[in-house]
Amino acid sequence: MARSTMATLIETLRGMTAAGTADYTLGVVTYWNSDEIQRVLDRHRVDVFREELTSVPSFGGAGTVNYYEYRSRYSNFENTSGGSAVFIIEIASGENQGTSLWTADYPNGIVTFSSDTAGTAYFLTARSYKLNAAAADIWGMKAAHYSGAFDFSTDGHSFKRSQLKEQAIAMKDYYESLSGGGGVQSVQMDVMS
Repeated sequence: MARSTMATLIETLRGMTAAGTADYTLGVVTYWNSDEIQRVLDRHRVDVFREELTSVPSFGGAGTVNYYEYRSRYSNFENTSGGSAVFIIEIASGENQGTSLWTADYPNGIVTFSSDTAGTAYFLTARSYKLNAAAADIWGMKAAHYSGAFDFSTDGHSFKRSQLKEQAIAMKDYYESLSGGGGVQSVQMDVMS
């Protein structure tokens, strides 16, 4: 069953992929219910562990500097459910800073404290999701499903169902390009002799 903390991400990905709640069924699995979309998202999850957030100073009157806003280098976070282990803000000693002290803009990775933090270092442990890569994955799966569609003509009308596959592949390629490519990344290492 899809986690309630994933609702925003699931709906965003559903919009990116034109995935209805019951587009088609293969065997006993219905695509694209929330469980199926969450499975794809979980394949494209980045577990963030104690990332030091970047503080953003704000300048007040008389030359004062305040610190309310902190940013992560990641985005598209799974929402917290009242301080659950999904999105945790801590200070350097590891003490959890409860959700009553801050609000989060989960899609953009921004945490805003309700009072000035004086530049205290804060650390984030959370789950971030690569939405473009997940969208490319879903479009690829849709293209595979549409590969069985065929063109036909009847009563003077022509039906080009093969266009579904072509458009799904084009969308897969589009989201893959936004995600920095798909699949495995190669790393070149220089070896000193």
